[in-house]
Amino acid sequence: MFSDLLKKYKTDLFIVLGLAVLALLYCYPQLQGKQLRQQDTMMWKAMAHEGMTYHDSTGKDVLWSNSMFGGMPTYTTYVAATNTNYPGYIQSVLQAIGKPAYFFFIAMLCFYLLARVLGVSRWLASIGAFAYAFASNNPIIIVVGHETKMLAIGYMPAVIAGFYLIFKEKWLTGGALFAVSMVLLSGTNHFQMMYYIIILLLCFTVVLAYDAISEGRVKQFFLSALVAMGTGLLGLMPNITSVLTTQEYAKETMRGGTSELSSHDKKTSGGLDKEYAFRWSTGLVETFCIMIPYMYGGATYDNADLAPRTLEAVGSNADLLPVYWGERPTQMGPVFFGAVVCFLFVLGMMVIRSPHKWWMFFASLLGIVLAWGKNLPTVNYFLFDHVPLLNKFRTVEMALVIPQFLFPLLGILGVQEIMEAMEDKEQREELRRKVIYAAVITAGICAVIGLLGSILFDFSGFRDKQFQSEMVRLLKEDRAALTMASALKSAVYILIAAGLLWAYLNDKLRKSYLVGGLALITVIDILPVAHNYLSGKQHNSTELDHYVDAGELEDTFVPREVDKAILQDRDPYYRVLDLSRDPYNDAQQAYYHKCVGGYHPAKMEMYQDLTERHLSNGFNGAVLNMLNTKYIILGKDGQDRVMPNPFACGNAWFVSEIKWVNTAEEEINALRSNILGDTVQVPDAFDPRKTAVIRNTFKSTIGSFVPGADSTSKITLTRYGLGDLSFSSSAPKPGLAVFSDIYYSKGWKAYIDGKETPIVKANYVLRAIMIPAGNHNIEFHFRPDSFYNGRKVAMAGSLLIIALCVAAVYVPARKRGKA
Repeated sequence: MFSDLLKKYKTDLFIVLGLAVLALLYCYPQLQGKQLRQQDTMMWKAMAHEGMTYHDSTGKDVLWSNSMFGGMPTYTTYVAATNTNYPGYIQSVLQAIGKPAYFFFIAMLCFYLLARVLGVSRWLASIGAFAYAFASNNPIIIVVGHETKMLAIGYMPAVIAGFYLIFKEKWLTGGALFAVSMVLLSGTNHFQMMYYIIILLLCFTVVLAYDAISEGRVKQFFLSALVAMGTGLLGLMPNITSVLTTQEYAKETMRGGTSELSSHDKKTSGGLDKEYAFRWSTGLVETFCIMIPYMYGGATYDNADLAPRTLEAVGSNADLLPVYWGERPTQMGPVFFGAVVCFLFVLGMMVIRSPHKWWMFFASLLGIVLAWGKNLPTVNYFLFDHVPLLNKFRTVEMALVIPQFLFPLLGILGVQEIMEAMEDKEQREELRRKVIYAAVITAGICAVIGLLGSILFDFSGFRDKQFQSEMVRLLKEDRAALTMASALKSAVYILIAAGLLWAYLNDKLRKSYLVGGLALITVIDILPVAHNYLSGKQHNSTELDHYVDAGELEDTFVPREVDKAILQDRDPYYRVLDLSRDPYNDAQQAYYHKCVGGYHPAKMEMYQDLTERHLSNGFNGAVLNMLNTKYIILGKDGQDRVMPNPFACGNAWFVSEIKWVNTAEEEINALRSNILGDTVQVPDAFDPRKTAVIRNTFKSTIGSFVPGADSTSKITLTRYGLGDLSFSSSAPKPGLAVFSDIYYSKGWKAYIDGKETPIVKANYVLRAIMIPAGNHNIEFHFRPDSFYNGRKVAMAGSLLIIALCVAAVYVPARKRGKA
């Protein structure tokens, strides 16, 4: 059986091996032992460091971390627990060729698989796989460190392949592929990419339904739909813990939660603020960068060689210059699909007769429209407000991954159709005309932009006002020249590709030469742009700037003198406010400290409220004290110093009174107190050691209880763990203890002498419990039901998928054996 399969797919296996070699050659510095400098990955290491260290030393599950924003679940950053996702180990096998090569290999492998499933010839499938994997967006997001996004992009074609096979009534094979690819996709935990893939599947389903109705296969369609739904849900099961916990947590975050403050004017319902969500929107004209890479200049600060006039004026030692002149706040590089790919897409729309081209066209258009964001507000604001879940996602330009996937797919399907129609002379003549039409449209756009760019655009960027007028003039000249050169180069590549097809249709070129020529021109078109943004090689640089020695990356986390000074404190649990960095947009501070700030795209909504109200325009001293902020790092011009805070409340304390309030607005306003460094005294300032501010919604829990703290009442931390905290208390009267830990009702439970006791929310973000008089042991444990119940489902799902895969191999083999 296996020898027959090997013989049948020998060529495909050699091509897959070739794709792996190509990925390694492209990432050659990796073979020299170098690693990519990825900013977001470094941030992630800082976020996850506390959890990793704790798990390595204790072996316990890690679902909570105190390293940022006072404490939060780790569901979206790092979860250390027993792995029950057995099919997910396939990714470990695919990653064997090393990073970053495996990103490109996975994308090429999955696209090649889809193309072959669709009946595309091996070598055309290879061209499409290359174009998909090396579109400029991919190396850019890899360099930044958006690794889960890149993996989701890589697995996307395999999901579509399995889905297609199911509706071709290859239910076992397709179901197994669909389930496994969904496991790998959902394992990335990148829900925005999963959302876009659902859009693709829905568009695909519409045309499949049309086919079924036209061909009288309605019953088979519904059976296939049931198989797809069943195996798709099965594919989610091994990662259901991530889905359930993230869904649960999202309701409490600034992405999915709703601020309770009446004065919160940015949003009134769950989801992101529009301004935040649409900050990275693609300009309407800027969309043509998918065909003309340097039309808008490249990156915000790009290789100085792209602006030679400006470089000569400012000095030849400059490495980077502000060549980008679009509207985005920052730009790491253009979203470039390839000029040849865009030409083949237009040609495919003309020559493909199957209605399937229309779902690809519509989905591509939808992706582009979504990426326009605030630049098409009438449409996108309506969709944002009314389409389920869309308001949970930011960086709308990410929707361009939809056309990035479909453009090369439709393009190679079009070439395949041309090859299959060569025997029909009448059709051949029509195909020649369509090749010319597609070339005129795409090369014509490039030529117009290249030759008339100086008339059409002023090449002014919103950052230009910070530069001298002479430099701005030179920058505009360089930008205009760069646009012209890039546009005309794209036009030439399109004309070469069109010439190859025209020659083939006139019997002047063999099929093998056509495929080889298209492969070569596609590589020449796409690879230099992709290489520019992966390597980061700059003017006057002798090194590949994005690739560095491993030791250099570790130097990022070398503790500063201020870090060393704070780490001398043997107290296991206190917080640090680091003002030497951006306190709320830098996660590196979390590598060594438990921070008041940090960086995370899904902070708790209530903590964001607290930050905006009391810890942004000046720092409320009482709020810092209740968060047990024991140290403040001050810094200017690299001269960092530590300021101890002797007024920090500690891990827990008894209060002498409760201040009841009716609303969230009253609760957060009740925390008003003196601002650090400000001599203005706030009347009736909040004192966290004396008063606990609690909403009336907890009156049913507390009842008529009146706290009775005095100077002899004490509560002390006795054991620190990320999901387990222990305290001992001693008090002559029953008391209300406030803890400097963040309130999160979805998993934290409190116990006094082993008996569960209710937790109430105090001071807008903290926990509080009632403690009887006398000596007691208090424990807090984080055991979210969503995680532990989900893990049982995940185990069952893994076993079922393994059984499905075995059946998908065994049943056809047995049939062949009988035959």
